[in-house]
Amino acid sequence: MNDPSAANPLDRIFNARSVAFVGASNNATTMGTIQMLNTLKSIFAGPVIPIHPKADEVLGQKAYPSLRDLPEPVDLAVLIVPTKAVIPVVEDAIARGIKHLVITTAGFREVDDEGRRDEEHLVKLCREHDLRFVGPNCIGVLNAHSGLNTTFFPYRHQAGPLGLASQSGTYVTQTLDLLARWGIGLSKGISIGNAANIDLADALDFFAEDEQTRAVAMYIEGVRDGRRFFEAARRCAAIKPVVALYVGGTQSGARSGASHTGALAGPDALYEGLLRQAGVIRARSVADLFQWGWALATQPVPEGRRMAILTHSGGPATSMADAVERTGMSLPRLSESLQKKIRELIPHTGSATNPIDLTFNLDPKLLNQTLPEMLLESGEVDGLLMHGLQGSSFFEGIRELAGDLVDLDVEQLTSFTSYMAQPLFDMAQRLGKPIVMSAFYDRQDNVIRALQDHQVPVFDMPERAVEAMAALVRYGELRKRTAS
Repeated sequence: MNDPSAANPLDRIFNARSVAFVGASNNATTMGTIQMLNTLKSIFAGPVIPIHPKADEVLGQKAYPSLRDLPEPVDLAVLIVPTKAVIPVVEDAIARGIKHLVITTAGFREVDDEGRRDEEHLVKLCREHDLRFVGPNCIGVLNAHSGLNTTFFPYRHQAGPLGLASQSGTYVTQTLDLLARWGIGLSKGISIGNAANIDLADALDFFAEDEQTRAVAMYIEGVRDGRRFFEAARRCAAIKPVVALYVGGTQSGARSGASHTGALAGPDALYEGLLRQAGVIRARSVADLFQWGWALATQPVPEGRRMAILTHSGGPATSMADAVERTGMSLPRLSESLQKKIRELIPHTGSATNPIDLTFNLDPKLLNQTLPEMLLESGEVDGLLMHGLQGSSFFEGIRELAGDLVDLDVEQLTSFTSYMAQPLFDMAQRLGKPIVMSAFYDRQDNVIRALQDHQVPVFDMPERAVEAMAALVRYGELRKRTAS
């Protein structure tokens, strides 16, 4: 492994300008073909070159029999070949002067002793020739900003500021559509696999310096070099938020991880302490990992634990209030002067104490701008939790119910509600205090979609919004503690 002060190999891999796929073909059902298609059909601007021993053309691109036959070295070669073919292909890469690889192929130390010996040979060969690689037994890397995607699934959402490093390929592939539905955009993602050459520490060092990444999410089954991992995690967490899901702390989790990537798990308490000392926030579920990571990537860090709740729904307000206390935050009663200002704006059936509950109200500016700004500028709270914003879903429902009985211009109304939500797009950054929301509608609603596309976190349950806010609070406290 290289010194962290040296050039990080992931810089060339994530930012590759040319890529070759060894294992792609004209059979659209093979893994190598799908992986090549994900880059070929994206916004990636550089050459995407197939390597095939027989075909002259693959997926409409000129093919070459081997890496040795390329007219010039590529920045990155992706290997999706049988296990015993990996070493010969790596030797081809060395002969052509290619320095960076993604080795998707499995069948190494995670399988048996023979696989372990093959992996040791691979590592030794690459070390002798100064070649760096991701894998083996991985699904690859993606750069949502450049369109490089060597994984098995397409990336369909807009790029965002959350970096992802995972010891599971599934969490860099099968989650992509789910993240899009949640409005979560990745900057870059990497499936580490067996981490025989490039590991989680390398990923953390890269993300710490990557300007397109504002927070990092990690899925961990175990690490072999605990000290190196700890030092990299501490360096990264001192610069930007890091949230991690560790799953090797139980006997069953450790056994599964060993067969999955050959990871070395450890007692749960050991990793708990290691992550805490490094300043890393520990998630307890996959949903937490991504949703907390998204809040950390998009929102300012609160100065304290005082939260305000703003909604037009009594039930979600109470659910949020309960969750605020359970997560260790506080819901201060607003000052009489601030309450008086709020009561002058809301219906007499509403509440101005905190939670602020508008009850039924059709003035979108009140919920989308006036009250949020009033609360965040008051100096009485450190963050704002909101529930219930909606647009097209509400008006479409009225149109279906009313039919021809009323004249309702749904398009005009939905356009208006989306326009009225615009002050929230940059309010958190402008005022320096986080806003996290929940709504029982998804991206089919125009307001939810607009908020998410402007990196305002909107989750599907009140408690999830509160837990994401609590992660922001914990990071702020960790940052203060490590700075002192």
